Amino acid sequence: MKLKIATAVAATLALLPLAAQSEGISYTYVEAAYVETDIDGISSNADGYALRGSIGITDNVFMFAGYADQSIGSFDFETYNVGAGYAWPISSRTDLYGKVSYVKAEASGFGLSGDDDGFGLGIGVRHLVSDQFELEAAVNYVDLSDSGDDTALGIGARWHFTSQFALGAEVSFADDANSYGVGLRWSFGS
Repeated sequence: MKLKIATAVAATLALLPLAAQSEGISYTYVEAAYVETDIDGISSNADGYALRGSIGITDNVFMFAGYADQSIGSFDFETYNVGAGYAWPISSRTDLYGKVSYVKAEASGFGLSGDDDGFGLGIGVRHLVSDQFELEAAVNYVDLSDSGDDTALGIGARWHFTSQFALGAEVSFADDANSYGVGLRWSFGS
């Protein structure tokens, strides 16, 4: 079960996309999303919401934070992360980014509760296909001190229907869990 917690954390955190710094890509935003996680060996899916944000510190450095709250029946699962990243522009419309974060997971239900913490590492790429359409792919690694570690591949797309607002869809694949999400992002910086 502990490895499944690490896997679920990795899959959920892979849905917490980070900003980078190409022309037109905002790295200062807040976002709200609906998230569903399919954990292998469990008949029902966990679902809930995620809140996340990022703020640019310099042209290339950004800080981020995220929170997700999901449940399966009476079992509740919360994850938190906070960290920093660095963006490398590789063209005027594409960035490669790296990130490091502190991660905390809490689980409770059926009269039991527990928590675990550790760190996360990730690398990803964001690309503006057009002024209104963006693609993102990332590989995220999470290592929780008691629950083990896992790696997840995240893929996402965003449609910027105004210069400040975007609708997004994301999917994440890990060893024992897959997560899916849809969200609304408000970018308020460049």
